[in-house]
Amino acid sequence: MPKRLRRDPIYIAPEIIGRINDDGTPQVFDERTLAELNPSDPFDKIKIYERQVTDWFLKPAQNLVRYKSRNKGFIVLMICLSYIEGAQEYRTGLSSRNRSNEFFRNGFHRLYPNRFANNELDRFYIEARCGLFHNGMVRGQILINNIFDDSLSFPDQETIKVSPSKLLNDITADFEEFIEILKNDETARGRFDSLYSNI
Repeated sequence: MPKRLRRDPIYIAPEIIGRINDDGTPQVFDERTLAELNPSDPFDKIKIYERQVTDWFLKPAQNLVRYKSRNKGFIVLMICLSYIEGAQEYRTGLSSRNRSNEFFRNGFHRLYPNRFANNELDRFYIEARCGLFHNGMVRGQILINNIFDDSLSFPDQETIKVSPSKLLNDITADFEEFIEILKNDETARGRFDSLYSNI
């Protein structure tokens, strides 16, 4: 969920600062463009959301991938996995509360149509997403290496191969496409607007 405005000024996205005034009205300012933003306006919400995802998550992950040293695959994978469920929520206009696995699975089906079976994605959810987010480490079936041919593959019942850099490229392209959809499709924008709020 998006960062919520408070009485004290906080950054709700990189270089976008906001607060709730004493009279209860929100005030949001984009330091980068020197523009006031209305956190109730769907187009300004899109600007805030785009800046959050791009500058707090995708660009830092891309910077990690650019430096070829080892030991960055897990954090890149964690960033990628955190994107899937939230993006699926905003695309559908529905909360994933108590339905995380379903939203995770549907997000991957949307990202890779007709490529994976539900049981494979359920394994990936348990082994990678639940492993990282609940235990701080992937479980035993996950192999991570950027030299793998595919972003994600299931070569056998005991192995899940992940290329974090390729998965990040796919997610970045998906996000850029989604932002364009939000700007141009009223129905998609309405679903997003119904769920995303900084107030």
